[in-house]
Formats: sequence, structure tokens, C-alpha cells
Amino acid sequence: MPDTVLQTINTWLDRVEPRPVFVGFSGGLDSQVLLHALCQTLSPRQVVALHVNHRISAHADDWQRQCEHRCLELGCRFVAGRVHVESTGQGLEAAARDERYRLFDEQVAPGHSLWLAHHLDDQLETFMLRLLRGAGLHGLSAMQAESERRGYQLLRPFLDLPRAGLEAYARTHRLDWIEDDSNTDTRFDRNYLRHDILPRLEQRWPSYRQTLNRSLGQLNQAAQQQQQQLEHALDHRLAHDGAFKAVQLDDWPDDQVISLIHLWLRQQGVRPPSEALMHRILHDVVRAQPDAQPQVRIGNGTIRRFRTALYWVPDRPDVGQPPSVDIGHTTHWTGVGDLTLTRVTEGPNRLKADTPDLNWRMREGGESLWPVGRSNRRDLKRLLQEYRLPPWQRDRLPLLFSGDQLVAVADLCVDREWCAEEGMPGLRVEFRSAYDDPAG
Repeated sequence: MPDTVLQTINTWLDRVEPRPVFVGFSGGLDSQVLLHALCQTLSPRQVVALHVNHRISAHADDWQRQCEHRCLELGCRFVAGRVHVESTGQGLEAAARDERYRLFDEQVAPGHSLWLAHHLDDQLETFMLRLLRGAGLHGLSAMQAESERRGYQLLRPFLDLPRAGLEAYARTHRLDWIEDDSNTDTRFDRNYLRHDILPRLEQRWPSYRQTLNRSLGQLNQAAQQQQQQLEHALDHRLAHDGAFKAVQLDDWPDDQVISLIHLWLRQQGVRPPSEALMHRILHDVVRAQPDAQPQVRIGNGTIRRFRTALYWVPDRPDVGQPPSVDIGHTTHWTGVGDLTLTRVTEGPNRLKADTPDLNWRMREGGESLWPVGRSNRRDLKRLLQEYRLPPWQRDRLPLLFSGDQLVAVADLCVDREWCAEEGMPGLRVEFRSAYDDPAG
């Protein structure tokens, strides 16, 4: 079995470029074996160990120091991040996972790979937990050996190897590992399965791992086929801004609509919630009255509806002080987005190049302007309704003033009095909303 570990790593490395490779490294048995095997196969300088200090256990800082020392011995790079975990409606374990992946997302560059040490026993535990929670086809197909997340590869090379095989490798190479004391606490569902239930299954059916793994393979094939069908259906119902036109699915069965919402959330980088919460989203948001604007909070954001579409609205920091206008350079406005004023000689919605005393502001109420191409002056509130902007975007739309006169509304429109004439130099507003940027 120790040779099987190295053979598995070599097989996966043949499919991965470029270097370096990143490894989720907790210091437990599984990640110790994965990190050691990668450093045996590659130059250690090509391996980066990512350690997440959740600060939940009193031993967390000691574990971090042990992991750093281990990487020093192996000669690979060590990166640690401390996170603050707050239990959400989905539990402490789910909250810790979200923080873990947030750190991974910050460290792993697009085009690279993140290796995780989940093994066959982990896979079967996950399958059993999801089965007991009433998961659908996608959930029951459990963890994928290879997937993509935010532009990088997510690899789990050990999913066909049992924990016993990793233990054999660790003994052969005399590896030490961290034992998290919480892993024996059977008050947690996963630990209860691991210590009380699955050993009984093994006594009665010694080959249950291989049998269930075959079933998982068949479920995975069925899930992939369903995924292709759902992707096709979702593509036809996505707006240019990522909104999901779910309200047009009144004649669809509930389970199919929920599957589409699952897929849409995953595409937004959001881990779908429990089945109970998914049904609440379906009935309270998707099936709500046409003039309603319902919302349901999930994790670090909110699902909201505007007109006939669903929007994923991630949490954003409070709006900061407006930046100074810096022509030719991009400036960031906390909680609002990125703003650029560029000198151009053609195109619509250009301000006069010599517009004086330019400054950014937020809406206060009562603003108005006469947009180019409109027949009369418009109240800003009415104008934004005409543009069909969702209410939460209207509240964080940057306004450009000349002194105290409104001259442009983000990159939407320019007041006709301040519009550059055709062929004359002008200024073009470019705006990237914080709602388009996961970092805010």
C-alpha cells in the first residue's frame, strides 16, 4: 500500500501544470502523508503547504508550530493563516470550512492546483451523512476527485485509498501526525459514524468500502449527466449580470427548480444550504407574489429577488469616504467599487474634458439631471427605476458632481449640459461595482 500512495501521486502529477502545487496541510495523518509523498516525488521547493489556524482548539497554535517545523524538515514552503470562525445556521464545522476555503482562495493562483488529502473513508462518511440528510443526486455523488474552484484545480488524489493505506505509508516512513482531540467526540455526527456505525458495517460486510465506492461511481455518472442537462437549462435563464430568471419556471416541478438553484449558487461560488432552506427559497422567494421583493440570508450573503430574477448579493463593507477624482487612474471606493475617469475622443456618454471641480458622492435624495437622449429632466429615483436597477445597487451607485451639480450617474448616463460634443475630447466614466467583486 505505501507504493500505491506514491503511484497515485505520480499518476496525478502527470496531469497537473504548472508548479508549484499547493497542499491543504492540517498536520493530521492524511495531510502528512500527502505532503510527504509530494515532497518525495517533486522538489520540495515546488510544494507549498497551506495551514489554516481555526483558533477553535486550545492546541491550535501548537499545531501550527508543529506544521511549520515539519515543512522546515521537508524543505517545502509553509504558509499559515489565522481565521475567526463563528457558528452560522449551518453549524461550526460548515463555518470553519468556509473560512478554510476563503484562505485557500486567497493563496492559490488561477491555473494552479490545490491538493486535499480526503480518502475513501472520508468519502463514505460524507456519503452516509448526506444520505441521512436527504440529499439529492448531486449531493449523494459526494466529493469529486477533480473539480475547479475560482480558476484553480481542486484535487483529491486519495479518494480511492482507505485510511488504513495511509496509515501503512506513515508507518513505513515513520511519520508523526497531529491527533485532534475533537475527532473522538461522538457528539459530532461524522465522529459518531466513524467510531460507532461504520466499524459495525465492516464487521458484517468487510468489503463495504469497495461496494459503496462502486455505487458512488454510478451515482457520479448519473450526476454528471444531470449536471449537463441543468447547465443547458440554466444557460438559457441567466441574465448578463448573473441573475437567474427563476420566476419563469412556474410550470417546473419543485425538485427540478431546486436543482437549478443549487447549480446557480455553485456557479456563484456559494455552497448551497440545507434542503429545508432550499425549499424556503423556492416557496418564499421564487414562488412569491410578482410584486414582492423577498430575500433569504445564506452564509455570507443574501438571495434576493427583483422582478422575475434571483440575485446572489454577497455581504459588502460599509460605504467608505469617497475617493478623490484622479483622471487616468482607477480609484477604489470601499463598499462601492472601482472608478476610472479616462480621457477619450469618441463614444457616447462622455463628459466635457474641462468639467471643473469633479467629486464623487452617494445619493442623498432629490437629485435630478437631464440625460443625453432623453426628452426632459429626470428625477434620479425615477431614472434608476427606468434603468431597472435592483434597489440594493441603486443605494451604492456612485454619482459624479461638478461642484454641487450632478453631471453623471456612474457609467449609465451624462447630463446633456456637460456632455462632450462629437469629435471633441471628453471623459468616460468606467465603474466596476463591488457587487461584481467577491472582495468588495
